[in-house]
Amino acid sequence: MKKVLFFMPDNPLKKNAGNRTRALSMLSYFKSRNFEIDFVSEYFTGKWNEADIKAFEQAGLASNTYVIKKKPSKKNLLYYLLFYKLPNFFYQNKGWFFPLQFPELVTLRFKRAFKKILKNNDYDYIFINYASWATLVEHNHLTKRSIKVIDTHDFITAQLQKKNNIGKSFKEEIRRISLFDIALAISVEEQYVFSQFCKNRVVLAPMMLDRPENIHATSDKSFDLIYVASDNVHNQKAAKWFFKDVYPLLPTTVQICVIGQINQHLSIKAPNIVTVNFAEDLSIYYQNAKVALCPMLTGTGTKIKVVEALSYGLPIVCNTRGIDGLINKTDNGCLVSDDPIEFGNNIMKLLTDESEYKKQAENALAAFSINYEKEHCYKNLDKLFLK
Repeated sequence: MKKVLFFMPDNPLKKNAGNRTRALSMLSYFKSRNFEIDFVSEYFTGKWNEADIKAFEQAGLASNTYVIKKKPSKKNLLYYLLFYKLPNFFYQNKGWFFPLQFPELVTLRFKRAFKKILKNNDYDYIFINYASWATLVEHNHLTKRSIKVIDTHDFITAQLQKKNNIGKSFKEEIRRISLFDIALAISVEEQYVFSQFCKNRVVLAPMMLDRPENIHATSDKSFDLIYVASDNVHNQKAAKWFFKDVYPLLPTTVQICVIGQINQHLSIKAPNIVTVNFAEDLSIYYQNAKVALCPMLTGTGTKIKVVEALSYGLPIVCNTRGIDGLINKTDNGCLVSDDPIEFGNNIMKLLTDESEYKKQAENALAAFSINYEKEHCYKNLDKLFLK
């Protein structure tokens, strides 16, 4: 039986963001292939509590679960300052005279705890999520016997381009990804960029989801539009644009369901808008909607909500950023426009033109089946992990 050490700073069972859904899908893959999994996470980043840890252990996704705190308690302030804050300042800011311009989230305390796990176990694979945590394997002789894999999730330099020096940030991101034997890219764009500069093997590993067992007929659906969004700056901009520039153009009879933490930033209230702050099971809502929305103006990487909608055969109305990361950019079930009027027209076209709706729904299902259906993606991962 092969053994993998799987690090993810967030709690994958909190399925309220695409990155957690992604990590859960990778854990499920290893579980399905009978890997022995040791799971490592960071207490504060993942907002863990004892109930969360117990629930994760009971989920049976890992043989051993380690949720480590990256910093000690502040009860003994002198100890905290002398033995954590000061040493960690110099560790995380090795180049503090010449800043790296790239996030370093690994603390000295956390890396020591991570090494302790490695010292007591032998792993075939060490799987790290995010380049910002890549230094967990750097200068670590305990990782030499293992194949090191990083799931990049996103192009971090592109996310931080307004804050950091792009050249320095990109150079550091490529250096960190190159610390690994295999780099997984979630989108074709990121695979192309990373493969041009990284010295290791860069593999496309798109988002993978189950095919829904039953898809309701259009006539049975309660909502015309479904909009799923977490709370981040890109979704905040997108929601503001949609409800300010597009929503007023739509008939008040169009029923909209908005799901996710984005609702915390919406001030609009109307009889045709239903808000759901958190849904344990999104399938209920996807099954009861006709069209999915993805009004993204900024951001990088594959939009998980787009892949989710495709799996249910839902046509999608989105901006150009909405199709970022998709393997096929056309005939994929998406109607794309950055113009508010055309965006609204695309919505109404799908809601009023039965033949257009059927065509785009068929395209959506085909795009999902070819590129993102779980068992299809699993076979590609087998070439990496079961050789």
